[in-house]
Amino acid sequence: MTPSSLLHTTGAIPCQLIKNYIQQGLISAASPIPDHNIQPASLDLRLGEKAWAVKATFLPKPEETIETALQRYATSALDLSQPTVFDLNRTYVAELAESFRLPQHVHAYTNNKSTTGRTNVWARTLVDRYPRFDKIPEGYCGKAYLMIIPRSWPIIAQCGQTLTQARLLIGNNALSDYNLQQLQQEVGLVYTPEGYKDRPHLDGGLLLSVDLSQEVVGYRALPCDKPVDLAKVQPSRDYFCRISAQRGELLLERNNFYILSTKEYLRVPPHLAVEMAAYDIHSGEYRSHYAGFFDPGFGYGDQGQLLGTPAVLEVDTHEDVIFTDGQPICKMSFEYLVQLPEKLYGQQLNSHYQHQRGPQLARIFS
Repeated sequence: MTPSSLLHTTGAIPCQLIKNYIQQGLISAASPIPDHNIQPASLDLRLGEKAWAVKATFLPKPEETIETALQRYATSALDLSQPTVFDLNRTYVAELAESFRLPQHVHAYTNNKSTTGRTNVWARTLVDRYPRFDKIPEGYCGKAYLMIIPRSWPIIAQCGQTLTQARLLIGNNALSDYNLQQLQQEVGLVYTPEGYKDRPHLDGGLLLSVDLSQEVVGYRALPCDKPVDLAKVQPSRDYFCRISAQRGELLLERNNFYILSTKEYLRVPPHLAVEMAAYDIHSGEYRSHYAGFFDPGFGYGDQGQLLGTPAVLEVDTHEDVIFTDGQPICKMSFEYLVQLPEKLYGQQLNSHYQHQRGPQLARIFS
């Protein structure tokens, strides 16, 4: 990567550079990493063959490996070479297939894949000697692990499946509100359903609001003892019911899981990547997403022909909350890419959520 090839000296690393890292052995695995796991600005990480049930959620000590921590906290071992049931509300740790030998200036964040989030599975990455979830520090060398907690139903998973993804970055280059305002005028980041540029609501990022104007505003998870098989399509009626708002208001009951969508249509041009951050705690005790990465091309199309796509929200409530139509619910943080990606979201990638219009369940629900 020469200076002349850079759009920016800091920012997210695109697919062609991720592929170079794999070819150089900076990201490696015992079995070849499939090309289709390399997204425009992220890498899908696969489950390995080993997993453990553990006593509780934990983080490693600053000088401790995950393997050492598992000697204290593991209660049983699982073999993921075969389909394996992960019980509801039990905590597990699975070894990931990919290992890292990152350059000293490169770090990574991880986040649930959309299907994982919409199935209400908490999946958080752990690495050795780093007491934080979902962060891989600069220059990290070693294995990675995934802490998994099914929150609505038991799940069935096995090695090779992808529950999480990593975004590799150089430095931190989140765009300011001033930058976002300029980009909204120049290329368009957020649109109305009618295809007009929307007025952006900015507060340390782009705020998006909940859409309660549709006939069906979302879905609520139903109790069900039958495990969700992440490798199959199963009938949604067993796991979700549709919900509607009353006079533009919706009561979300505590300790329930909901699928909603944003009123605004989000558009991610090729030179940008986005991460959804939960709206701040002053809005109420709920979490508004699990799957937060939006790759270049989301709601954009291969030639810019799309004028945005609603973002889908996975809402987990910790108290009874009343949402009103248009209430801010999440914040989008934009990041430049260091190079334009060689492929875009939705461009020959079987991108399931590119054309969603309103709340949409995970691809494994029919």
